[in-house]
Amino acid sequence: MIALDLDTQIQLLSRIQFLTRFSSNLVQVTGESGAGKTWLSERYLENWANEPNQSLLICNPSQQDAQHRAIILRQIVRDGVFNENDPMLQSLEYMLEGQSIHTLIVIDEAHRLSATLIAELWALVTEAQQRENWQINVLLFSLRGKLNKWLQKVSYGQGVKPLELEISPLAENEREMFIEVMMVSRQLDAAQRRALKQKAALLPPLPGALKGLEQQETSSMEEKKRRSLLPLLILAFLLLVAGAGIVWWTLTQQSTENVEATDVIPDGVKELSELLDEKEAEMAKQNAANTDGDETTVLNADAVDDNIALPEDPTVEGMTVGRRDENRRIVVPDRVVDAIIDDQAIGGDGTAAVDEALIPELVEQNPAPATTVSEGAPAAEPAATQAPAANTEPAPAPLAPVPQAVNVTLSNAELLAISETRYALQLAALQSKAAVVDFLQQYDIENTARVYETVRNEEAWYMILIGDYPSVNAARRAELELSANVRRLTPWVKSFAQIHKEIALAN
Repeated sequence: MIALDLDTQIQLLSRIQFLTRFSSNLVQVTGESGAGKTWLSERYLENWANEPNQSLLICNPSQQDAQHRAIILRQIVRDGVFNENDPMLQSLEYMLEGQSIHTLIVIDEAHRLSATLIAELWALVTEAQQRENWQINVLLFSLRGKLNKWLQKVSYGQGVKPLELEISPLAENEREMFIEVMMVSRQLDAAQRRALKQKAALLPPLPGALKGLEQQETSSMEEKKRRSLLPLLILAFLLLVAGAGIVWWTLTQQSTENVEATDVIPDGVKELSELLDEKEAEMAKQNAANTDGDETTVLNADAVDDNIALPEDPTVEGMTVGRRDENRRIVVPDRVVDAIIDDQAIGGDGTAAVDEALIPELVEQNPAPATTVSEGAPAAEPAATQAPAANTEPAPAPLAPVPQAVNVTLSNAELLAISETRYALQLAALQSKAAVVDFLQQYDIENTARVYETVRNEEAWYMILIGDYPSVNAARRAELELSANVRRLTPWVKSFAQIHKEIALAN
């Protein structure tokens, strides 16, 4: 369902929160099919419930009472040991052993519960009303009138009775807002908007019915797309068959023409077998003539002395490419090589072109005096082959940067100063300040968003808000003006009354 807080729904959730705050109660929330019972149950647990222990049961027709008890008790007492066939009150007393309990049990599709389980839930509530350290609230979301008979039986003759709240249909303005949000999420044009509004006017003002209209439109559009593709597929198949037929006919005609041309031999043209026989006879005559000529040449040839002096061994002095040398390799820059070639071209030996050391770090601080090299004497080894100094101390390793603490400016005091009748848009709920900083930077909302701290299940949470609006409608209209990446977060409207309560938990 669309994440849209309507005024009637907010009022209903506020009444449920007020009834379950200070005492134990069994509250039946009824409505027609499509009134939004499932969405309201999940919404209450997510943003309105203050109980430290919470349990949610969605009834399934195939489930039995033992399965229902197991689902509820495992969420209330973690790692508890109990018998699924025992009543829930007996199992809780055994697992708690005199300890206190403050829990909320929410059951969706409660009209599928058996009379036995409804009696056990009422027994839990009545027992909690008599104990000081117990507070148990049960919310039953069901169809209208389905549980009245069983609840009247279990509470007959007692001073306390179950409470009943009814989900009201959408008001006219809420219905229009719901349809507008649907059209915005689907990005319809003007004609499609008018058609959708006309169809919605014929439906009851219930969220489920309006949401079903959107699903019908989507399925009809997909069916039209499938229908539109069928003629194209048929046309493509026919074209493929026609093309295959044309190719087959062309190949058949070419093979027929080749057979006819092979069978008919014009006058004066020899057959292939005759040409091959003549060619083999010519090659045999030519090979016989070549054999006779080679024998005559061998018999008449004179002995020739091929004792030619071998070349002298090549001089490899000065060659460095490929030589295995354990010392450091000297790399000569391109500009130095070009200068040496130019000096040799004008008659020099190339030494005048080198006016600086090739590897400055290997040159000693006090160079030795130049030595005159006589002609023909071998050149001295370059200074690069000398061993480096042994007393060289390694450079100290750089210090690792010290991580800085993440700082997030909280707006708890600023938000407490705002009236509880106003509303804001909540973007996210995070559990670390580092995640908050990354989130604000990612969506570029450091200057517009406000952050406050609260506590849930004894853990710190950081809520990110944006805006300050007088009503829910104004907040929803402002949401449409946000940037595209922020709208994809699906912000939800939150009252400052709820914000103040969550800030109080952190204090």
